[in-house]
Amino acid sequence: MTGRAMRAVFAGVLVLAVWPMAARAQVDEDSGDAVVVDMPEPDRGCPVKPEFLPMTPMGLVGIERLGWLVHQAIIPPAKDKFFQAGARSRSGVKPVPAEMARKLGAPDTKVPLWVFGKADAKACKATPTEWWAVRMGTDEDRQTYLMAEVAVDCELLPPGRLSGTPIALRQKEEPTGCRLRRPNRHQTGKDSDGLPPDYAEHVPPQDCASPECVRVWEYFGVTGEDSAGAFDLTVSYLHRNGSNPCNWATDDMSKLFVRQPESLSLQELKPGGVLFGGLWDFSGLRFILSRQMGMFYAYDYQQVTAPKPKMTPRTVRYGSPTEEDLIHAKRSLSPCKK
Repeated sequence: MTGRAMRAVFAGVLVLAVWPMAARAQVDEDSGDAVVVDMPEPDRGCPVKPEFLPMTPMGLVGIERLGWLVHQAIIPPAKDKFFQAGARSRSGVKPVPAEMARKLGAPDTKVPLWVFGKADAKACKATPTEWWAVRMGTDEDRQTYLMAEVAVDCELLPPGRLSGTPIALRQKEEPTGCRLRRPNRHQTGKDSDGLPPDYAEHVPPQDCASPECVRVWEYFGVTGEDSAGAFDLTVSYLHRNGSNPCNWATDDMSKLFVRQPESLSLQELKPGGVLFGGLWDFSGLRFILSRQMGMFYAYDYQQVTAPKPKMTPRTVRYGSPTEEDLIHAKRSLSPCKK
C-alpha cells in the first residue's frame, strides 16, 4: 500500500471516530484524499417520557386576536398578584412581565418547545414572546393560569375545531420522526343502520322503540397503516316529544377506544376525553391524545395495549371550566340548535 493510500485510510478511520453519526469519510477518486460527507441525522422518534404542554386559543381567554397560548403553570394563590380582592371572583387576563414568569412556574426557556400543528407535519420550534396570567373557572373552582404567547417556525391552523388544536412538547432535542396525525376516519348512523359489532358490545342496551325513540351514533378515529389507532364514539337516544327537537329528552354516552394492529376488538380508555389526534414515529403509534373539561390526556399506546395494561394517562390540567363550558359539557347528537 502506498503512503498516500495509507494516509487516506487513516484519515477515514479518524473521521468516523470523531463524527460517527453526523458524517462519514469517503475517498476522492481523483486525489485519493479523504473527504467528509454530511449524513442526515437518524430520526429520534417520539420521546419515551414526554413533557406535554397543552395549547389554548387566545380568543378563548379574552385576548382579541387569533393565535395560541401554551400552558406554563398554575399560579398559586399566594403568588397571584394579578387578581386581588374582588378580581379573584371574575375571569380575566393580564400581562405578566418576562422577568416574573420563571418565578411563577414557567419552565426554563433554555429547553426548547416543539409544536405539532397541521396533520402529518413535523414538529417546529416555538419561542415564548409574552406571558399572560389567565383567570378562569366558576365560583366553585376558579384558578389563575400562567400561559405563554409563542412565535412558531411553521404554520398552525387557526383556532376552531378541536381536531385542529396543536400540542407543544418540551425537550432539548428536536423530536425528528415524531408526527401528529389528525382524525382520518368518520362514520354516522341511525338505529336502522345498526352499530358496528365492535362498538355495539360496549353500548349498554336501552329501551328505545321507534318511532317514539330513535338511536343515532357517530364515531371518528385516527389510524395508521396497520389499522392501529384510537376511536371516539358518541351514542344518543332521542325521545321524541312533538316536532321541536329542543323539547326532546336525550340519553347520551361517549367513549374513547384503542385498537391494536389487525385487531377487530376495541379496548376502552378511561377517563376518555374528546380525541384530537395521535403521535406516530418509526415504531408506530406512540401516544393517543384527548381533552376534557380543562384536562389534557396522553395515553401511552405501548402501556395500554400491554398484556398487563397500565391505563392511567399522562395528565395536565390547563384550564378550569367556565359556567358556559359546564352547560355545553354533555356531548349529544341531538338536532336541537339553540
